[in-house]
Amino acid sequence: MTKSEFNFRSQKYCSAIDDLFLPTVMFAALGGMTWAVRGCSGFGAVAGCLFAGVMWGSAWWYMAYQRSGVQVRRYSSAWIVLAVTLGIGLSGARGWMQWSTFFEGHLQTNTGNGEWVPISRTYGFLWMFIAGMPWAGIGACTLAWCGSLRETRVWHWGMRIACGVGTAMLARYLYQNYPSWFLPMYDELQERYLDVEVNPNLRRLTNDCGAAVLHMGFYLGFLLYEFLRRDWKNVILILVVGIVNGTGWAAFQTWKFSATVWKDSNFNFWRCWESSGGISIGVAFGLAWFLVNRRMSDREQAITAERSINAGSVEWFLIFCGLTAFGGSLMQFQMAGWNFILIPMLYGFAGFYCVKSQRSDPAMLNSLSRPVAILVTAFCVAHLLPLGGEFLIVPGFLASGIVFLIGVVWFIRNRPQFEVTPARSKISMDHANLQRFGLALGLLTGLGLSIRNGAKGWFNIYVGNEDYWSGVLWWIVGPLLVIVLLAIIMITLKRIRHSQPTTSPPGLAASAALWLVLIVQNILGHLVTGPPSQWNEVVFNIYYFLLFLITAVIAIHYAESLSPTRDSRDVRDPAKAD
Repeated sequence: MTKSEFNFRSQKYCSAIDDLFLPTVMFAALGGMTWAVRGCSGFGAVAGCLFAGVMWGSAWWYMAYQRSGVQVRRYSSAWIVLAVTLGIGLSGARGWMQWSTFFEGHLQTNTGNGEWVPISRTYGFLWMFIAGMPWAGIGACTLAWCGSLRETRVWHWGMRIACGVGTAMLARYLYQNYPSWFLPMYDELQERYLDVEVNPNLRRLTNDCGAAVLHMGFYLGFLLYEFLRRDWKNVILILVVGIVNGTGWAAFQTWKFSATVWKDSNFNFWRCWESSGGISIGVAFGLAWFLVNRRMSDREQAITAERSINAGSVEWFLIFCGLTAFGGSLMQFQMAGWNFILIPMLYGFAGFYCVKSQRSDPAMLNSLSRPVAILVTAFCVAHLLPLGGEFLIVPGFLASGIVFLIGVVWFIRNRPQFEVTPARSKISMDHANLQRFGLALGLLTGLGLSIRNGAKGWFNIYVGNEDYWSGVLWWIVGPLLVIVLLAIIMITLKRIRHSQPTTSPPGLAASAALWLVLIVQNILGHLVTGPPSQWNEVVFNIYYFLLFLITAVIAIHYAESLSPTRDSRDVRDPAKAD
């Protein structure tokens, strides 16, 4: 064997270890712990999925992070932490418990009275696949948004969101008007489906199936946009995560097989299913990492380097505020009213950043100040309208829309007439200040809500009266979220150096961010797993500790291997890259 052949084989071996095996084990181990905690006291639904999302997002960014500050992996933005947190989190706004009995051959109609009808087990596999695809796939969609190959302008974002929302609305329309296409055995049980008072489980089944179809619509719509745009790595990322997790969830059968395999055993089978469901999501993200997030080819690096959307432009401002409005409206029920303060603060940040970053360019600054003030006002009015009552929503949105158009037209008519070039000291969207801000915002959202929910779960287990402590905790955590977000905004605005653009990495080291999330989330996992007097709970404490050790070892490996020297070497042939 020649020396060149030996080097080529060793590089392929390193790629298989660092780009396939270790990422897959890392994401799977994180999923095994966080998804088991997802259903514990204090969490569940969106709150529990946020808990898991911030872990996966932090780990993905940590392993993609380059100490040299040069982007060599496609999906390596610090905004990934926030994107995966919200994508996975919002997928939890639905249930799936009604399908678990399908694996027993039962369609529950009234569990309280012990009433059910026979059903084929095939329906269980089908609906768990339908549920699993978007549950992980929507997080893959938001992750893909952080690594589009070509530039994504405002109208591109409009089309992207329109595809997702439009397809979801079409799916909802078909579900409501053609229920026999979706609901199991609807033709045979139509009268029972309509009589929800006598058959309460069929009402829950209708809601669960409807939510799954709606989320599948969002997933397929966002996928459709990437397909139409021919961004094939985004397509692969979204498809692989969705298909692998849908298959995994169907294969695990919500652990209904456990009653026949371990007939005399007495342990928490339900949490075992939760943990295995998280492992499935982790494996899906690990395979996707190997397929789309290895080192970029020279062509990809050249394309990403040519992007021209600049921080401080109206275009960037509209994208930021639009996505904030989109995500904020979906998170309202998670924030207990504090979103009516936090979201306008983010609008204000975008406006100040937009104007302040242009301070060395009088022509651009003069053209931005008034329209940005108008647009911030329009965004805030639209967000605060629900506080005035339902009767104000429609006329208020119309008024804010008119104000919004006035601001856009004002800027178009008064924009400076010159060609925007890098020589005019524009700040890139990948500027370190925005990377720091995105990372801090992701950690604040994921960890802030997780700490509050974990404390609520601890009080529920060891003190009781969960509703009372939930209110108390919001009056503690809510003001802290406002104060910390204000501090993040002020620090970011202070750091703007418009005359000296930089591509240096975020100030907060990737390792510090990952270890913060790992330690905090593991502590919370142990707090809501109890009491220690129950052996069924102690087993999971031991399990979480072992998973922590696995993730810690992998994190240390990447901390040692991802040095600037190693980053500069190719681990595969760029000519074969997409």
